[in-house]
Amino acid sequence: MAILYVGAADMAVEASVVDVRRQLNAAPGMVFGTFADPLLVSRWLKPSADVRLVVLAFDFRAGGAYRFAYDVPGGQIMHVNGTFRATEQPSHLVFSWNIEAPDEHAGVQSEVQVSITPHETGCELHIRHINLSRPGAPERHAEGWKGALDNLAILLSKEKEA
Repeated sequence: MAILYVGAADMAVEASVVDVRRQLNAAPGMVFGTFADPLLVSRWLKPSADVRLVVLAFDFRAGGAYRFAYDVPGGQIMHVNGTFRATEQPSHLVFSWNIEAPDEHAGVQSEVQVSITPHETGCELHIRHINLSRPGAPERHAEGWKGALDNLAILLSKEKEA
């Protein structure tokens, strides 16, 4: 496994797994809340600021489903759906991540495991994205998570100022 240092995140990419860790200056409950609120999710869970995320469905509970539409530059819409498998506030979250056709990675049924642990100045967010079996999928998702966590850090700093 190679560890890449990208911005303020430590990122590891292997055959079908992406591991991302980021120190955040926010309490674990606040970070967990950014996964639990569809309005907040739409502001940060996207690979870059120029991608628009529309939350089409969102039932945040174990067994609940979600569906997102990503409006990417160039007019393409990418849909992702999944089921929340665990929602244990404020420290643990697991959900499936299924990309829909016609995206090149359609049919990949992966899983995202989220751990949030207290740290000196806030918390550490650890995202482990597994079962990324298509060629290029781990690298694509690693870049996506890096952008999303950059967005999350900006969102959290704005929330703390408000």
